[in-house]
Amino acid sequence: MKITFIASSKDLAGVNIADKVTERFGLEETEDRFHDIPIFKNGNIRLLYISVESIDLDQVTLPYESDLIMMLSKHKSAQGTKSLTAHPTGNLLNEAKLGGKPQKVAYTNPWYMSEYYRKLIELDVTSKIDNLVKSLEVTHHGPTENHTPLFFVEIGSDEEQWSNSSLGELIAEALYETIKEEPKKVNAFVGFGGGHYAPAFSYYLEKENIALGHMVSKYALTGGIDEALILSLFRKSLLDKPRALIDRKGLPSKTYRELINFLEDNSIEILKI
Repeated sequence: MKITFIASSKDLAGVNIADKVTERFGLEETEDRFHDIPIFKNGNIRLLYISVESIDLDQVTLPYESDLIMMLSKHKSAQGTKSLTAHPTGNLLNEAKLGGKPQKVAYTNPWYMSEYYRKLIELDVTSKIDNLVKSLEVTHHGPTENHTPLFFVEIGSDEEQWSNSSLGELIAEALYETIKEEPKKVNAFVGFGGGHYAPAFSYYLEKENIALGHMVSKYALTGGIDEALILSLFRKSLLDKPRALIDRKGLPSKTYRELINFLEDNSIEILKI
């Protein structure tokens, strides 16, 4: 498995995490440079920096192919909450305010993303960082055009947290534990319903031996997401069999009924939580 970590040199949190990943994975500086910054490597693991924001990765032609990209990035919220988040990327509606193209999603890897989230939960029990919120987020923002599966791992939500060394170390350790052994290919799902921080899906992933790829919020479903895009989410989540995980309480009744009918009409397996 060829894995690439990418951080924007403009992103304080991304650089923080990248420094800790370099240490934890024993990555060594190579003679190769990208965006005028050395590429770091150890075996099949590489780390590189880009000179644009992470959401604008589509603007970059990467110097080599990978099997998986993990974007190391900041997370913003108005509340300034101390948080660690993870999510796939894509624009589910006909707009692209933060990178990528409208009504397009990137490929993602449910098994690695889900295992990373579980490792965060396990490690935080022992690290005991006060008032730390951990959650998945639904699919949002760019990039959308890269064909390598990817997901974001983030520190939120302001400069104090972005530069927090302990948070960077916790993420690096969770990433190391995730990659140490290839995650098992348990049944994977596309999630539908709920809010931006996917509380039902985050909780379910902690308790059940499944994996989650793309996740669609209530907002996107009521906002007119294209049906062809919905079907593409299963393929972009690398699912050999399309399965949908439905947050029943996270959808209005009308939207819920329409979604169930659509999924059944397309022979998609449904699990309701």
